Amino acid sequence: MVLQNKVAIITGATGGLGPVVAERLHNEGVKLVLAYQSDKKLSSIPQNIVNDAANVVTVQSDVTNEDDVARIFNTAIDKFSDISILCNAVGGYMDTKPFTDLTVEEWNTMMERNLTACFLTCREALRRMKDKDYGRIINISAKPGIYPEAERGAYGVAKSGVAFLTRMLGSEFKKSGITINAIAPSIIKTPANESWGDPEDMKNWVTPEQLADTIVFLCSDTAKSVTGTVIEAYGGV
Repeated sequence: MVLQNKVAIITGATGGLGPVVAERLHNEGVKLVLAYQSDKKLSSIPQNIVNDAANVVTVQSDVTNEDDVARIFNTAIDKFSDISILCNAVGGYMDTKPFTDLTVEEWNTMMERNLTACFLTCREALRRMKDKDYGRIINISAKPGIYPEAERGAYGVAKSGVAFLTRMLGSEFKKSGITINAIAPSIIKTPANESWGDPEDMKNWVTPEQLADTIVFLCSDTAKSVTGTVIEAYGGV
C-alpha cells in the first residue's frame, strides 16, 4: 500500500463519487477526513469505513463556506496532525437549459458548488501543505468544462474554471513537492445518472472505480512529475 498513513480530506464524501474514492483510499491505508453536507446521505459511505474511528473522521460542513472549510482542515490536524491529500469530489450539476433562460440564482449556485468550493478548499490545503515535501490535490472538472456544450452554460463555465484553476496552481507550485491535477469525466456511472440513462449508452460511461484508480495513481510517487494537468476521462462518450 503505497499511500499507507497518508491523510486525505475528501469533499463530497457522500456523493456519487466520494464513497468509492473513500473506500479505495481506505484500502490503501490512508487516514480519512470525510466532509459531507447532509446526514441523510451519510449511509452511502460504507459502514466499515465510518466505524473505523481510529483512521476515519466525518465532518458535516458546507464547503462553500470559508469558516466550514477551515474547520474541516483543523479537524484533520487535530485528529491526525497532518494533511497530505485533498480530493475534491464535491460539485453541483443542473439539467440543460437555454442560456437566455438561466437565472442569476442558478448561475451562482453552479459557481459556488463547483468553483468557489474548489477555490476555498485548494487555498486552505495549499496553506497547510506549502512547507511540506509531499502534497496532492485532485479536483474534478467535467467534459463540458473542456469542450463547451449547448445549454450547459453555468455548469460548463464553472467546471472550466476548475480546470483553469488547476492548471494555474500547477504552474504556481511546480517547484514544490505538491502536485495539483484534475480529472474531467464525461458521464459518471452513478445510481443517480443510471436512473435516466439509456442502458446501451451506459456501457460507455466512466465508472467511479475507474476514477478512483486514477486518483490513487495521481497520489502516488509514480505521478510526482504530473502536475497542472487535466486528465480527460470520457470513456466511450
